[in-house]
Amino acid sequence: MPPRVSLCMIVKNEEANLLECLECVRGLVDEMVVVDTGSTDRTREVAASLGARVYDFPWIDDFSAARNEGLRHATGDWIFWLDADDRLDTENQARFQRQVETLPDEHVVFMMKCLLSLEGDGGQPIVADHPRLFRRRPDVRWKYRVHEQILPAILQTGGVVRWSDVVIRHAGYQSAAVQQQKRLRNQRLLEREVAENPDDPFLLFHLGWLYQSQQRPAEALPLLLRSLERLHPDDSMVLKLYPVIAQAQVQLGNLTAALATCAAGRRRFPNDAELLFQEALIRMALRDWRGAEVNLVQLLNTPPPNYVTIGVDPGIRGYLARHNLAIVRRELGQAGEAEVLWRQVVAERPDYLPAWMGLCDLWVAQQRWAEIEETARRLEADGPGQELAAVFWARAHLGRREFAAARQRLEPVLARNPRAFWPLLTLSHVLMQEGHDPVAAERALLAVLELDPANPSARHNLALLRRARAPATDLVVSW
Repeated sequence: MPPRVSLCMIVKNEEANLLECLECVRGLVDEMVVVDTGSTDRTREVAASLGARVYDFPWIDDFSAARNEGLRHATGDWIFWLDADDRLDTENQARFQRQVETLPDEHVVFMMKCLLSLEGDGGQPIVADHPRLFRRRPDVRWKYRVHEQILPAILQTGGVVRWSDVVIRHAGYQSAAVQQQKRLRNQRLLEREVAENPDDPFLLFHLGWLYQSQQRPAEALPLLLRSLERLHPDDSMVLKLYPVIAQAQVQLGNLTAALATCAAGRRRFPNDAELLFQEALIRMALRDWRGAEVNLVQLLNTPPPNYVTIGVDPGIRGYLARHNLAIVRRELGQAGEAEVLWRQVVAERPDYLPAWMGLCDLWVAQQRWAEIEETARRLEADGPGQELAAVFWARAHLGRREFAAARQRLEPVLARNPRAFWPLLTLSHVLMQEGHDPVAAERALLAVLELDPANPSARHNLALLRRARAPATDLVVSW
């Protein structure tokens, strides 16, 4: 008799999502168990109409408790879990069917890639490996209030990790508003659980990572370092900790410590993509172009390994690595190689504006006006490319010191969208070089820094502008 598979889900007010989710797996599993934690819409009715067994479970600020309620009601030999905003497309439905038909009679967990789409990412999802399909056993239960985990229980009971080719798309973090709402919820639950379990490395890691993502490095770093001290060296979180610690150190302005963290991480994980990429960025900030080049070339030439990943942007193995390598090659005087790389980036990601800006600035430096204008005309023919076209025209005019013409190209764009970053940055360059209106230049620079507080060009130009406008009595002379 073939093994039976139970789909287990926890839901709340998922009427809009649940139908599509259940439809994509109905017929692939033997039963669907849905635990409702307090819906006020038609979630329960939608689930029941598709054949799911629905159980009420009052929300107690504990995702694991709710998921374990689903395990309590499941009867299958295997558990497959989804969230309401998870989807299996046609290709991955077929892969899942093949996976189910070949399930072994062993204590095994199958890791599946989960693609988390983010608002404004141009279609590039974040990738994570999740333990989605595992044997149902009474000694395998979920743990932690938030960022709930099943893998530790599987490993502690002798389970073996294997990889599946099934890919799940998760759309739950699409909007900035949803992201912020979930961050606040996660922060509340994590802070509560850390207070209850102050030495748990998993909790320390996730709370520290959350603080680091909120630009709170002074609070994040002690938690992250304590987590690293307490984790087993083979834990998958160790791999993620090194780049997150380095990012917190960068935020604190300690690039030397961040570089040392990357070096320590790479002694254990020499080809890890995040560590190579993070180290390259630090070396670029230190103007160690040769060192950054070594990191990025190694990154682009190393095939991805088959290990558990936690929230990795796949772009660091592609367009992001090539874009930064193009910057490095330009700084090393290798303009031709930089151009080749930037052309590869815009072919892979036509919406990635920094690469277009790199090409434009390269052509301006080489006075390739015809190429800039031809590209601008092509971009103008594309509706979404009109803003970028205006920047190309303006930079060509700026390169020829045609300041009025440059401003005329940018002003209509900024009238429609006053927060358009690249037009604002280009306008600040025009006003600075023109030198006739320091008040407008400062206003443009402040607008750029509101959008990108760390922008080196805007910070440098604002300091120059204010120094030039400062009364002589305000100047401090260093001897």
